[in-house]
This record gives sequence, structure tokens and C-alpha cells, in this order.
Amino acid sequence: MAAKKEDFGQQQKILNAELKEGRFRRTYLLCGEQAYLRIQNRDRVRAALLGDGDEMNVSVYTGMDVTAREVIDQAQTLPFFADRRVIILENSVFFSKKASVESDTLAAFIPDIPETASIIFVEENPDKRKKLYRAVQKNGFVLNCEDLSPRMLGQWTSGLFKKAGLSIDGPVLNLFLETVGEDMMNIVSESEKLIGYCMGRDKITDQDIRAVCSPQLKDRVFEMVSAVSRRQKQKALSIYMDLIALRTPAQVILTLLQREYSRLLQIRELRRAGQSGEEIAARTGISAWIIKKNYMPVIGKMDAGRLERSLQYCLQADQDYKSGKIDAGIAVEMTIIRLCG
Repeated sequence: MAAKKEDFGQQQKILNAELKEGRFRRTYLLCGEQAYLRIQNRDRVRAALLGDGDEMNVSVYTGMDVTAREVIDQAQTLPFFADRRVIILENSVFFSKKASVESDTLAAFIPDIPETASIIFVEENPDKRKKLYRAVQKNGFVLNCEDLSPRMLGQWTSGLFKKAGLSIDGPVLNLFLETVGEDMMNIVSESEKLIGYCMGRDKITDQDIRAVCSPQLKDRVFEMVSAVSRRQKQKALSIYMDLIALRTPAQVILTLLQREYSRLLQIRELRRAGQSGEEIAARTGISAWIIKKNYMPVIGKMDAGRLERSLQYCLQADQDYKSGKIDAGIAVEMTIIRLCG
């Protein structure tokens, strides 16, 4: 995890420097889980490529409503009173498991993109096995917009509040990130709510966060895991019913349960190996403060054997559900009861 995050930071610096110096690539792939970073870099690259050029030299395609031939024709069309034509493809079919012929056709064209055109691909999860991915990687620029490190995310988030004239100290900032999660789009949305709520003051408190911010799904799931660790069956089932009332699919809850027990086992083993909180945070991508506040109390109540059994219960329930042996909702309820037993 740490390597990916460091790689993003370094690649972002390289991209920023190239755009500033006017050293443009003929193709870019902006991908990864952080939609905020994908969109931010899409707009930055677009603005740099166009310069003073007219918007009529931009073609934007979203989804599957475009063919490789159409993209190639656009790229080979000279720009109108501008240096280049910009083609933006967002969540296109070319990087999916479908349309392999179309994808390969476009991949063969990548090395021959004329100097008067640039293609920007914006994809959340491109198939890296495709020829197109390798072609862009070899001939253009790939920026993986992964999650920021806890330190970078904290600095960026506190900067949002600083711009609004609000200060936020370390523990309160940690509570905010613990509550709203690490998705940067959601952080922006929740920070705007919080800034509006705190208007007329100069500091954010933990009470403000509890009053305004909406907890993320994964936080409610971890609250359920915490209840299970204390064998509080009724509380765990009550949280599950709350999630179902919010129309959360049972299979999603089951997947998140698996993830949390996998994380708990990983953190426990790293701690037993003598690694510090900061080292564990770097390995897992979870902030040291959240590990100390949330994960360590659960690990203190569940030995390795119980954690392993809990993960196996989740995996077995997932397998039974996917094989059609049992309904997803019943699988989750039975798993919670077994976990508390």
C-alpha cells in the first residue's frame, strides 16, 4: 500500500512539472479509486493542452457510445485555429473486459497519434492486462489516483478548513476522517456542511462533527464488528437492521465484514512482529490514530484463533450465498449469531 501512495505523489509531481513546462504527451490515462483526483487531473490536463484554444476542439465521450474508428477519426482531424485537438474518454468500453477488438484497434493507433491531438482516458478500474493499457503506459502517461497516505490526507483536509478560516486540531481532524471516510469527494462534501455549520466561529470541535457529519457505511460495519467482539449479539443485529433499513445490500455488508476481519488479523500480526503504529499505518493504509482507537481495542478482546474463525465464518457465508445455498440476508444474520457465539 505504501509503495502505491508514494508512487502517486511522485507521479503527480512529474505530471505537474511536465504540464507547467509545456511538455505534453499524446495520451494520458487517469485512473484509480479517488474520483476527486481523477477529475482534478482531468481538468488540469485538459486546460494545459488547450491553452488558449477554443472549446470546439474538445470531444468528450462517456460510457460505451463511441467506437475506436470515431476516436481515430477525431484524432486525425486537424484542430480549428489551435495547436491541438483534445479527446476525452471517461469510463469507456475500451478498458473493460468487453469490446476487445475495439480496444486492440485503438491500442494499435496509440503510437501513431498525430502531434495535433491528445487523448485523455479517465477510468476508475482499467483492465491492466489489455494491450491498450500497455500502449498508453509505453507511449503516454499513466497516473494512478490511489488513496493518499494518512499524513497527506490529513494535511489536505485541514487545508480545506484553513481556506474557510477555520482551525481544527489533530484529534478532531482524526475524528472527522474516521467519521466521513477517506473518499476525497465525500470529504469535500462533508467539509462544506461542517464549514457552513461553524460559520461565525474560528475553530471546529468534536461536537460539531457529531452534529453534522454522516458516518460512512464501513464505519457502521466496524461498529458492528466491535459489538461482535464484545459478544453483544442484539446490538450487532440492531446495527445490521439499521443498515438494511438504509437499503444497504446484505452482500455488501458481508464483503465489508470479511475486509474488517482480514485487517484485524493483519494488524494483530504486524503488532506481534514488533512494528510501531506508524509502520502498521504505512503497511495497511489506515491512520495510526484510527488503528489505536478502533482496531486495537477489538484485537485486545479477540485472540488470533477467534479472529481466524471469524474470518472463516464470513468466507463460508459468502461462499454459501454465491453458490445459491442461502439468501444473502440470512447468511449475514447467521454469521453475526455465530460470531457472537
